[in-house]
Amino acid sequence: MKEIRVADHMKFVKKSAIRQLVDSAPADAINLGLGEIQFPLPEFLKQKAAEIINFKNIGYSTNAGLIELRKAICDYYQCEFNDNVCITAGAEEALFAALFSYINKGDEVLIANPTFLAYKTIVEMLGAEVSSFSLDPQNEFALNENSLRIAITDKTKAMILCNPSNPLGIALNDHEIDLIIDICRKNKILLIVDEVYRELFLDERSRSFLDTDLDTIIISSLSKSHCMSGWRIGWAISQKPELIAPIIKTHQYICTCAPVMSQFLALEALSIEGMQAKEEIRIKLAENRKFAIDYISNANIEFLLNSSSPYLFVKVNGDDWKVAEALSKMGVIVIPGSAFGSNGKGFVRINYGIESDKLSKSIIILAKFQKEIIL
Repeated sequence: MKEIRVADHMKFVKKSAIRQLVDSAPADAINLGLGEIQFPLPEFLKQKAAEIINFKNIGYSTNAGLIELRKAICDYYQCEFNDNVCITAGAEEALFAALFSYINKGDEVLIANPTFLAYKTIVEMLGAEVSSFSLDPQNEFALNENSLRIAITDKTKAMILCNPSNPLGIALNDHEIDLIIDICRKNKILLIVDEVYRELFLDERSRSFLDTDLDTIIISSLSKSHCMSGWRIGWAISQKPELIAPIIKTHQYICTCAPVMSQFLALEALSIEGMQAKEEIRIKLAENRKFAIDYISNANIEFLLNSSSPYLFVKVNGDDWKVAEALSKMGVIVIPGSAFGSNGKGFVRINYGIESDKLSKSIIILAKFQKEIIL
């Protein structure tokens, strides 16, 4: 009997480290591992969602999305609307559609070490190769210019950045941004920047890579900033509409259009009232951050000082995977830093975007573990 085999590219598709740890943890474990702000949807958006259900026609939109939403996103970036936005089912669909639209088998794609672990998998699924450059753990994870220049070859087609960084919670400074822009321009590299954490800044919003004439595609969403992760709404935007046109073509065959109810709610999220609700989320995250930092500092635990919520990159005693597994058995889920690349070895990523009582309980367990156990 003929065997049905999965496609060859599925060899690159494995359950992520995050899902492995979550699935193996006790059912009542406190989850500091998921990349999700675990606050309820703001009341303003709950009310607007009910109105949308009752009064809006929730049929298909155009493939690219509601024109009023695309214009609102351009207004947010203070750029002119010119068919230069594609509304997607979350930022990850935007990322996949962008890479599918531009990356060929045999191309090379630059990614940081460490960075969000989905980038590598998607690139390899498309038959391309990953070339990593270093965010230096010996220098507070600053961009290593020499490492970046060495990583570029004649086959380099694109670079994927996460700014502010997942898992580090830090943003590139102006010098690093200017350096990347200069290198990409000189080497004709397509720059794809994931900016989903940009609105969760602590003191100052990071500079957007959209503010350049470079061949740049910005990926973002409302999942983090407005606690809308389950609504699956994101976008790809560029100053150059010709860069977005292929993404719209790809997107139409992935899901026709982003969920239309979510598109209507996204319009409300980008309104004055919606952005006020976002500010309340940002303030609550800052309060959680202060508690977490104060407690782990008093416990003499080292960590990378972040500039954007919701992640802290915390130094651990011993093997980060063993630490994560041991903490999971104790009822606290964290993600080993090396899941994001070899430069993350010896750290764990924690997400303090959870309710305060759960955060305090889990941070106390983490600090006690660090003080008493070396793995």
